[in-house]
Amino acid sequence: MTSPVSLVAGGTGLVGSYIIDSLSKKSGTQLILARSFDADVPHNAELRIINFDDLKLKKIKLESKIDNVYLCLGKRLATYELIYMQDRSRESFKMIDFDYSLSIAKLAFEAGAKNIAVVSAVGAQEGSSNYYFHIKGKLEEEIKKIGYKNIVIAQPGHLLGERNEFRGYEIPILEFGLGVVHPLMRGPLKNFRQVEAKKVAAAMVANNNIRYSDSGVVKYLTYDDFL
Repeated sequence: MTSPVSLVAGGTGLVGSYIIDSLSKKSGTQLILARSFDADVPHNAELRIINFDDLKLKKIKLESKIDNVYLCLGKRLATYELIYMQDRSRESFKMIDFDYSLSIAKLAFEAGAKNIAVVSAVGAQEGSSNYYFHIKGKLEEEIKKIGYKNIVIAQPGHLLGERNEFRGYEIPILEFGLGVVHPLMRGPLKNFRQVEAKKVAAAMVANNNIRYSDSGVVKYLTYDDFL
């Protein structure tokens, strides 16, 4: 049995960086697609710096066979944009979170990938009046149409973890508030609890290596799956 080859896109983000670290401790190799990459490249990884705009032009080719895919691309947004996103921000958000992500999913599938894990968001639903949730949900639905045997969709709430970039003065206040109401968030609200990005990454890696069936299975990961 050959060692699996994993493709990671969005490895400079919070969840993506933890996925790369987790995969570095497992058998197999990983191909990291990135616009730029400042962290150390793991011993079992190949870093490929690309222009993501070339994806839609079909200028990017994968030379090796891919087994597992991890999609963690995401535009950095202000907190208020999660509630309401102005028109000037929508185009770039859709390009990164939908267009680039879908192009990579299709590219990896053409390279033989059967399993894919995607970072989405709790509340994601195509057709939602909230643009952020609409695009996240639209990506989920389009990936289902590609032909992957096993699809893992992580839908976390607010992600906790040490970030390299400044996210805004409101983030500590938000996290403090979510921590206070944490015990009160039960039932459907439970999945909106904040969660450590490291745990989300671990759940994605664990579930993306399971062979559920040969007919195409979609597994959603929510709060309880990240504990």
